[in-house]
Amino acid sequence: MAPLNATAATANPYPDRPVTIVVPTTAGGTADILARLIGPKLTQLWGQAVVVENRSGAGTLIGSEFAARAQPDGYTLMLTYSELVTLPALNKNARIDVVRDYSRIGKIGSLPVLLLAHPSMPADTMAEAVQKLRDAPGKYTYASNGTGSALQLYAEMFKRQARVDIMHVPYRGALEASRALLGGEVDMLMQLGNGNVIGYVTSGRAKAYAVASESRLAALPDVPTTAEVGLPELRLEAWYGLFAPARLPPDLLAKLNQDLGTVLAMPDIQARLAALGMQAQTGTPAQFDQFFMAEYQRWTTLIDEAGLQAD
Repeated sequence: MAPLNATAATANPYPDRPVTIVVPTTAGGTADILARLIGPKLTQLWGQAVVVENRSGAGTLIGSEFAARAQPDGYTLMLTYSELVTLPALNKNARIDVVRDYSRIGKIGSLPVLLLAHPSMPADTMAEAVQKLRDAPGKYTYASNGTGSALQLYAEMFKRQARVDIMHVPYRGALEASRALLGGEVDMLMQLGNGNVIGYVTSGRAKAYAVASESRLAALPDVPTTAEVGLPELRLEAWYGLFAPARLPPDLLAKLNQDLGTVLAMPDIQARLAALGMQAQTGTPAQFDQFFMAEYQRWTTLIDEAGLQAD
């Protein structure tokens, strides 16, 4: 008798039972919102229920480890974000290898990062701000959502690219970090350019020096890109993607990628992504894999050089 394996499991039309999308964060975050947008559309395509299961904790480690240990049969998927590439470097006791333990199905999209300052910051342009920071090393402050968090990593990358020194002030979460900037407790913040943050800029509660993406944001057409302000290597984004346990059969990987692309191309999904401030970025598994490895290498290098660890 032929041995049972993952390939044999795909002999029946997939899926023939409910599929679970694990989200390693709490309900209400962007990854959770995306899973609950995409899940019903996949249900329509497949004729099988797609269930979103939040498994939060330990900075996404709990849910990420759970998904990595599942069977590679397509019935357990994971929708997560860019923090996945930083987990091993920031958590020396992590029990996953993010390169080897996942099949990378496809990128969903990304939120660009804005370089923000409180209106009282004595600089109106990126060039002026960089000069102020260089003239007074350690005088000015920036907020983050904790040591080893995404917002700190963005700022650390900015510090290296701009060759400046700015003091880190960690807060308990991204919302608290934003409130600290708006309240004038800190001078700067590298924050995701979602609808709320764009509102801070358009209302004058914060000023934006640049957006760390290839092109300007439609909602903030007067805010230049980092390349336009002399920091061409500073590209920052919170990206989101769909994963499965490693050793997913190639035909199943291709199907999942194709179906994900079909969902992301739907006009109502496009509209919802745009409302979130997200730039949809579809592609092949190979393209996502190449992107993932580049992200893994650059952030691991930064974390190791800066000696960072998660709280």
